[in-house]
Parts: sequence; structure tokens; C-alpha cells
Amino acid sequence: MLNINTSTIKQSGLVLLLVGLTGCANHYPLGIPEEQWLLMSQDQQLEARSQQAALDQAAQARREAEARAREAEALRQTAELEQRRQDAAYGERVQCILEPAEVYLRGRWEPARPVAMDLVQGFPIELTATDTRGRYGQRLAAGFDGQVVRVCSSLQALQRPYGESCVELVATRQQLQRGISRSLEQERLLKGTLYCDLVPQALPGQRLKSR
Repeated sequence: MLNINTSTIKQSGLVLLLVGLTGCANHYPLGIPEEQWLLMSQDQQLEARSQQAALDQAAQARREAEARAREAEALRQTAELEQRRQDAAYGERVQCILEPAEVYLRGRWEPARPVAMDLVQGFPIELTATDTRGRYGQRLAAGFDGQVVRVCSSLQALQRPYGESCVELVATRQQLQRGISRSLEQERLLKGTLYCDLVPQALPGQRLKSR
């Protein structure tokens, strides 16, 4: 049976309390040093707390405004992409499926859910390839230039002429019209079979919906 001295427990508790207080001791409003804070009157401390509260409120309002702006921009981009899909001439829009697929997650290859891409020439998109359990994902970017479908680790990699972290499907317009598949693999990113074909052109006066 353990024999623990009561005074030892009290001393340990006191040490933990002092450590906790030390960790919080330097957090005064407006970043005021402790020695200065202790010399301030109660009215001065109250004023400092009031100013800090106003700054915190303004920062929170700014974060909320930035979040709303990001959401509005995302909606604008989504609407623009959908409009470009509708307006795309034949040969400017391609749809692809990566299946079967594997993604490199947590240091190993994992089976992935099928990845669908609806690409318009000159309009890159971001997407996520997830494992079959839907627990982990690999962020990707994809683009189409009229002849080459590229899938990369990021938009930055996609914009480089010869990205090292990209896979490509290169095909003629006739091949894309018939539909074409290629086995692709990029180290520590993804591998699988990519199938692509051109989206049929809508009849005059009709809008072509996303498949």
C-alpha cells in the first residue's frame, strides 16, 4: 500500500497552483506588463479592460466580415464556373472520372473513392480525394487546356509549366470525343485510372446541364 505524506500532497498542489498562476500572470489587457499593471489605479485598470474589450470586439467583427467575404467570393466563383460550363463551346469542356484510385495519406497509399471532375478550358478547380471511409482527404487541383488534363497537388503546382507534383492525360480532340483512359501515378500524391471525354454540345436554344 502506498504511503504518501499529506504535507507532500499539499506542497505538490501549491507548486501546481503557482505554475498555473505564473502562466496566466503576464496576460494583462493591452499587453501591459505586470509591474506596470500593479501600479495602476482601479480606474486605470478598468479603462484598460474596457479598451481591450473594444479591441477584441473589433477583431471579432473583422474576422466575421472576412469570413462573409470569403463565402461571398466562393459563391461568386461557383456561379461563374457554372456559367462558363453552360457557355463552353464543344471541345472546351471535359468530364473525367478517376477510378479506381488511391491517394497517399499519412505516409501510405489508401484506396480512394471515385473522383469526378467537370473541367472547362482555362478555369482550374480545387477538389478533394478522400479515402473509402471518408475520414481523410488529399487536396488536389485540376485543369484543362483543350488537350491536356492535369491533376496536381495545388493550384500553384497546376500553374507551373512542368509541375513535379502533377499527373497528366494528353489526348487529341478526336480521342477525347470518343473517350480515353490512362493509368496515372504521381509519387506521394495519387494513382489510378483517369477516364475523360468531351461534354456534348447543347442544341441551339437549349442549356446543357451538368451530368
